[in-house]
Formats: sequence, C-alpha cells, structure tokens
Amino acid sequence: MNCTWAPGPAAPSDVQYSLYMRQLKANSESNETECPHYIPDSGTHRGCHLRDISKLKYRTFFLVNGTSRGTEIQFFDLILSTREMEQISPPDNISVQCNTSHCVLQWNQPRTKTYLTYLDFQYQLGIRTQNTERARGDNSVINVSGEVHNVCHLPSPEPRGPHSLRIRAADSRGGPWGHWSRPVEFGSRGQEGGLLHVYLLVVLGTLVCALVLGFLLNRSHGLRRLFPPIPQVKDKVTPNDQVDHQMDWAHVATGAGKDDLEDVLTVQEVN
Repeated sequence: MNCTWAPGPAAPSDVQYSLYMRQLKANSESNETECPHYIPDSGTHRGCHLRDISKLKYRTFFLVNGTSRGTEIQFFDLILSTREMEQISPPDNISVQCNTSHCVLQWNQPRTKTYLTYLDFQYQLGIRTQNTERARGDNSVINVSGEVHNVCHLPSPEPRGPHSLRIRAADSRGGPWGHWSRPVEFGSRGQEGGLLHVYLLVVLGTLVCALVLGFLLNRSHGLRRLFPPIPQVKDKVTPNDQVDHQMDWAHVATGAGKDDLEDVLTVQEVN
C-alpha cells in the first residue's frame, strides 16, 4: 500500500514529514508505528510504502507530522478503514458467449482483503466496438450492480464485428475504482461484412439466372426456325370447335423455292 501527500503552499524549504500509524483496537491498548519505507522526492518525504498490510485492522489512525528548523508545521491526521483504502482488484474468469441475438457476459467476484458480499460490489463494463472503416472504435460503459452469478445480457445481433470487453470493480458504498481487467475479445472480423457478402451473392445469382434464361430463350427460338411445327390432322372425334389443330401449309412452308416457277419437261417415246 502507498500513502502519499504534498507539502502545503506555505511550507518552508527544509520541511520534513513523518508518517505514524496507530491501530484502533476495541478493549485493548493501541500501538503506534512509523512508516518503514518512505518515498523521497528531492530529499523530502512525499509518501510511505507498506509492503505488508496484514497487520492493518479494520480501522487505522494515520498522522502526518511535519518539522522545520524555522517554523512550526501543521500536522494532518485521519481515520480510515481498510474498505475505504482498498483499491479492488479486477474481476477474473471473464467469459463471453454469444448467439444470434445477444451475448452473455459473466465474471467472478474479485478477492478483497476485507470480507465483502456480492451486494457490496459495483462494476463498470467497458465495451469497445472496433470499426475497420475508422481509426477509432466506439466506446461504451455500462454500470452493473453486483449479483450472485454476475451475469449481464448484452443485445448484439449477428453479424457482429470485433468487440473487446474490460471490467473493473469498486465498493458500492463508495471508494475508488480498481484497475481495468485485461480485454477479452469477442465477435469476428469476418462477420463484419456479412450483409455485404449476402447482397453480392444475391446480385450475382440474379445475373447468372438472367443469362441462362436468355440463352435458353434464344436457343428455343433458333430451334423453332430450323424445325417448324408439323401440321396435325384435325381431331373429328372430340367435339371442340374452339381447338383448331389444322394448319395452313402456306403459312408454315418457308424457304427460297416457295414462289419460284416450275418447269415441266414432257418426254415422249418415239418409235
């Protein structure tokens, strides 16, 4: 744990600070200890580093005292609880599962020095939507209260592009936000242009069908010109006057010799 402070605006140049801690125990005598490891800045103590905080109880009294050879320095003291001092670690075991309509975000409650129930936590979900068309993506933060299973349902219909999820936690009754967790990626870059691919396939399929249909129509018209329909005999059995199966040969026969004159050659045998 790090405790830091700054000199006052009227502090002299030779000021030096010392930090003292006192455990407030019920029905027992209190003991006072000085900071074991100061954080210096140009020779002046600006902070204190505590490597072992196992001895810190629920409530601790802190005193920052200043000394100077030329003037008196106003001290600073306060009482803090470990809950107010603790910066909660990021949640772990973050998972994302998606279907066609939404995604389910789930995580585990972070471990803390003091005992906290799920009602004592609040979370922030940082969701980043990466957009390949722009240099930056769209960021959104969702505030979620602690639950037993810590589950959040996020509407996200397919196709969905690449996303990333980060989560941080804090005490629901106040306190600093902890650090963000490592980002968890979900979604797919290949699905980002899914609709465009579908539209292209539909247009391409329409063009192919149109070309095939046009080819078949042209081929059928050519076959009809090469092989004209054969006249059929009139059906005298079926009494249907509206159906005429007879065909005028003059309207069917085509060709170069239709209107040509015929030459008749008479051969006579002479004895």
